[in-house]
Amino acid sequence: MSTTTTSTTTATATAHSTTNQTISNSSIKRNIGDITDYKNANYFNYYRVLENKNNNPRKTVGLKTIPNNNDTFKLTDFTIESEMNNTCITSIWKQKYSNDSSSPVEGIYRIPLAPYSVVSGFTVEYQDKVFIGKIKSKEKAQNQYSDSIASGGQAFLAEKTKDGEFSFRIGNLPPNENVTIHLTIISEVCPHLSSLQNCFHRFLFPNGSFNFQFNLNIKLTLPIKNIEVLHYSNREIIFKEDTNKKEATISFSSSNGIDNDIVCIVEPENDNEKPQSIIEHSKKDNTYAISVNFTPSFNHLSTDEINQKTEFIFLIDCSGSMRGEPIIKAKRALEIIIRSLNENCKFNIYCFGSNFTKAFETSKMYNDETLTEISEYVENIEANLGGTELFPPIKDILSTEPDFEYPRQLFILTDGEITDRNKLIDYVATESNNTRIFTYGIGHRVDTELVIGLSKACKGYYEMIKDNSNFEEQIMKLVSIAFEPTLSNIKIDWSTELQIEQGPTKIRPLFSGETLIIYALLKENQIPQSNIQVSLIGDGPTGIKLNFPITLDFSKSIDNGNNSIHTLAAFNIIKDLEDDERRGNHSNKRDRIEELGKTYGLISKYTSYIVTSTSEQVTEESMKTLNITGSTTTKTSSIEQVDLSYSQEVQFMMLKQSCVLEELNLREANVYYKKRAKTSVLPQISNIFSKFTSFFLSSSSSSSSSLSSSSSSSSLSSTPTSLPPSTSKTTTSTSTSMSTSKLSQSPTSQPNYSNDPVSKLHENDSDSIENEIKSNGGDNLLKLIKLQKANGSWCSPFSQFKIDLSKKPSNIDNDDIWITLIVINKILNDFPTQQSQYDLVIQKATKWIKQQLTRLNILNEYDSLLSSSKLYI
Repeated sequence: MSTTTTSTTTATATAHSTTNQTISNSSIKRNIGDITDYKNANYFNYYRVLENKNNNPRKTVGLKTIPNNNDTFKLTDFTIESEMNNTCITSIWKQKYSNDSSSPVEGIYRIPLAPYSVVSGFTVEYQDKVFIGKIKSKEKAQNQYSDSIASGGQAFLAEKTKDGEFSFRIGNLPPNENVTIHLTIISEVCPHLSSLQNCFHRFLFPNGSFNFQFNLNIKLTLPIKNIEVLHYSNREIIFKEDTNKKEATISFSSSNGIDNDIVCIVEPENDNEKPQSIIEHSKKDNTYAISVNFTPSFNHLSTDEINQKTEFIFLIDCSGSMRGEPIIKAKRALEIIIRSLNENCKFNIYCFGSNFTKAFETSKMYNDETLTEISEYVENIEANLGGTELFPPIKDILSTEPDFEYPRQLFILTDGEITDRNKLIDYVATESNNTRIFTYGIGHRVDTELVIGLSKACKGYYEMIKDNSNFEEQIMKLVSIAFEPTLSNIKIDWSTELQIEQGPTKIRPLFSGETLIIYALLKENQIPQSNIQVSLIGDGPTGIKLNFPITLDFSKSIDNGNNSIHTLAAFNIIKDLEDDERRGNHSNKRDRIEELGKTYGLISKYTSYIVTSTSEQVTEESMKTLNITGSTTTKTSSIEQVDLSYSQEVQFMMLKQSCVLEELNLREANVYYKKRAKTSVLPQISNIFSKFTSFFLSSSSSSSSSLSSSSSSSSLSSTPTSLPPSTSKTTTSTSTSMSTSKLSQSPTSQPNYSNDPVSKLHENDSDSIENEIKSNGGDNLLKLIKLQKANGSWCSPFSQFKIDLSKKPSNIDNDDIWITLIVINKILNDFPTQQSQYDLVIQKATKWIKQQLTRLNILNEYDSLLSSSKLYI
């Protein structure tokens, strides 16, 4: 039986305020979603990306046989037996294949493995024999496989490809020899909101008919509120008797294969003050492994009580296509955002195009001095940085060592697209343990998958801004999420009695609504006492360090034979070691990776499964290679990889023309022309076009090899600057791999748009936009917000409008308190429809006032003071 014992927190957040909030948060509250909306869950991002990569995924991904071909395997029966606890899902797959080939055959089969899953067992049955896979170093396994095939024997090789797929090869099978494959797949449970989920994506199954049986045995440490199975109404759910609703089974079958995702949703009775733990004992080597999961809730806290540390970084697209209304709106939103931060924050701003600049070399603490500096930086922001090179600034940000005391939250605002989108998304995913990413997609031409993919890869949120009329409101919607309660700087104190190896070593900050899962392996031959007290420690959202004690009762450990917790502990330790290697630390990593892989049957970058058998009858016919999943044609859009003829070179130059013309925003000029019916613009644009045409065609005599070498010589490295974008020596991104339809500029030849007719059109549009903002009162709101100090107050002397300080109540000893109360009322009164823009600004001001009133022992007078000050606005 799975058993865990926990105890309550010893430090909890307490209320600082005795009055109700005057400022409502309702306008920026978010809908957290539904637990059945699994496609928006963070865990589903792997499958979402997989879906977008494939035009016809069922033909190229999963257990796919080639139809109507006598020389192929055919899947006839598929059974999945799964077991689920608080943190792990263990699945035993049994797949039977018929082999109708008339000659010896080698099959190639791939299955997409989510990054939280691992194959830990591999068995093959044929000719009434059972062959159990053994983990060996990858090189030895591949050599043994090749040797067996060459000598006429049968061989089976399983490994994980670089893109995360599980690769399975069946070699030298005699004709008409059927095969049964057993796979053991262990996965972390998939938390989503208040539920634990298990998803078998449809890509794992072929389109054709086959017999399918699914059984899931659920054993939790908490009672189960509800269980759902999506898409399959014929499922049967049974709660086991005498288990206090902690155990249940799900089962269903089909004779027509699988046509949709299998999604099992289990909603337990959550205890948000008690981390849950499971202890697993392995009889094989007499070792123990531990898993800890925790989903805290801080919904009881008011905004006044939140006092957490955070690092905010804003990455703003300043390419040419952002000129006009988008960049004006972005700058205005930035001015509001930076006044919404508090003195517990670090912050920085990056601007990117063909190159990038940043306000500070590294993030700085938020105070009046840095607020003034960064405000000057924002005022100088222009859409003058050329194309859209997103990789270099992101690499510069994420390569900076994170400070887990200040959880890093990155906001990216762009209207563009990049070529190697998936490469960038894969890169940021490797940093998801230390950074949460929020993304904004501006306009109708933005790459939607880029916007969604970057945020999902780092467990953040995204917003598509199609209509600029709601620009600031949509920007602030995500900023407000970043202020939600967080448990950060998390560690587990395993006590001196336990010698453990933890995975992951560094624990991601626990943002609102997220679930923490940690694993640990005890050192070999260590037999702990029955009860040991350990603690989960972290910085709470009120600024207090929280301690959540956990009692580990080793007398109630489980031993179900599959060692799932041991396996996932080793799997997470291996991921940490491989990540260290990726960062350049290669000291003694491979030996430990191989040791863990061989001990727990794990495929890694250094280990593979291998099964070989000496053939009783040497196969003399030549062997055919079949792709069980179907063939995939690799397409390339890289012009450097093609040997260009002269006419193709001309077409390539014309393509480059179109990139430049887009950079000059011809499409926007055309809109301007149609709107104002001014024909004088067209001759100027035509003249520009002819100049670029003659320039590029004059270079068409250059060889295609020179084009290739010019492009291939680029790198991702860059040297950033920390000056405002209008005056700084900007950083040139020499990487062309992440660029699309915008041409990079060199540092010595920054684009100058001041004299071209398109820029003049933008200037006219910008003037009209600014005038419109002023006429709507937006400029006055921004002026008031920009006068706020870093601590949240407005201070004397105050010149925006007249304030009679003689009316200040006698029990207030500071003019700034009275001024701040009046400004709050002024903003609430004059700009009622823009509350979502300034809500965080007002919350910061309110908190500062209450701190001052607490100092004066008159906090209970806050409401009356706010009401009386309203008379003097």
